[in-house]
Amino acid sequence: MYYLDDAKGLMNAGADFLAHSVRDVDVDQELIDMLTASDVCYCPTLMREVSTYVYEERPDWFDEEFFLKDADPEVIAALEDPERQERTRNSRSAQTYKAQLPQAMRNVKALHDAGVRIAMGTDTGPAARFQGYFEHGELDLMVESGLTPMQTIVASTRDAAACLDLEGIGTLEAGNFADFVVYTANPAEDIGNSRTIESVWIAGNEVPGVAGD
Repeated sequence: MYYLDDAKGLMNAGADFLAHSVRDVDVDQELIDMLTASDVCYCPTLMREVSTYVYEERPDWFDEEFFLKDADPEVIAALEDPERQERTRNSRSAQTYKAQLPQAMRNVKALHDAGVRIAMGTDTGPAARFQGYFEHGELDLMVESGLTPMQTIVASTRDAAACLDLEGIGTLEAGNFADFVVYTANPAEDIGNSRTIESVWIAGNEVPGVAGD
């Protein structure tokens, strides 16, 4: 979705989950009431917006060691192609998404403050939306939108699992799967610390080869 009216139309049609952001105008009380009354979750996918325009030039993260550890050099080279960059600069849709990202970010904050459950998501998958890395970018943008680091973490764990009706994951408690990440610095204090990964555990088993250096 993109438009506020479409978001309301989806709710009237019985949607049980809203993905992507309202980007044309501020969300209003009518949509807020629709979402809270039915406990429908909202997944903003802010990094999806970034992916549409960011390669108009070389992004800063192309020099980030955390990114480069797993990135495909051939994909990076393709994204640095001057002709591709020029096409992005001249793309009407890319520049529209770029202009509307601040609107999307304001709406995330407004909906969260109104009690709507936010589920972190990125719409990753295509090569230029780097799966794994873009999730960290999404955390950054949610905090830039006005959520606290801890609110962003909850939206990415407990609430994301609950929004998908998944049981046994999303929180660390008795009876749940022992799925967790160990950090060397606290992301609840600075969301950028989500990049300080020491180890990853799934069902109590350490995942090999994913620790940060």
